[in-house]
Amino acid sequence: MTEAHAREPARANLSAGTRTAYAFAAEATIGHRSTRYLIGRRFRESTAVTVLFVSHPANLAGTHVWITEDAAAGSCDVVTYVPTMKMPLRLVERHILGCLPLTDIGYLDLMAWRYPRLGASEEGHAADLSWSRWTGAEARTYPGPACTPGLTVTEATDSTTRLVVARAVDRLGLPVRRWEVLELGDPGTGGLPRRIQVSRPQTGHSTELRRTTEPVDIPGTEFDTAPGPLGRTLEEALDGQAAA
Repeated sequence: MTEAHAREPARANLSAGTRTAYAFAAEATIGHRSTRYLIGRRFRESTAVTVLFVSHPANLAGTHVWITEDAAAGSCDVVTYVPTMKMPLRLVERHILGCLPLTDIGYLDLMAWRYPRLGASEEGHAADLSWSRWTGAEARTYPGPACTPGLTVTEATDSTTRLVVARAVDRLGLPVRRWEVLELGDPGTGGLPRRIQVSRPQTGHSTELRRTTEPVDIPGTEFDTAPGPLGRTLEEALDGQAAA
């Protein structure tokens, strides 16, 4: 077994049961602004493509993130775009551990598998989950890559669903950002979370993201198209859908 395979969680983050190509919508209130996200994913052998599009508010429509992962090769590529850019930007590693522009959504939170450039889990390190509702989950702490000295990532996996349900990013012993599942979905969706909360403990700011549709199947070949056509495909597929 390769190191990349050994470090994968038992199940992919934000997986939707046995679906191999699917999409769902989520909403959040950031400040006084309601924001709607369309999230799609395709699995193919050891690879995953995950995309996020902002469809509302209008001034952010067109913003997107495109993440390509190869678990067998231990690679992860993140490209982001906002309408004020001349062209999409491929992120260098020190930014991959950060958040989408104008949001608290971390790129780590959208990845199917643990970021491959995190170090080996720290054996004997007591992972602190006292801040979350998942204090009984299996937690491991990983050091960040060399470009982010002093950064650690703690992930907690629920023993029943084998899903990652909480994640903390700390820098030099101080909490930077925390992510946790507030409500898991039903078994028919593979437990795909209904509600997630992200917070920044040093500022007291938090945002709740709510899944507003059930996952819908998307033809896998649609993920071979450009962001514009794929975004329209996801919008059409999710239009009028609602969570059960």
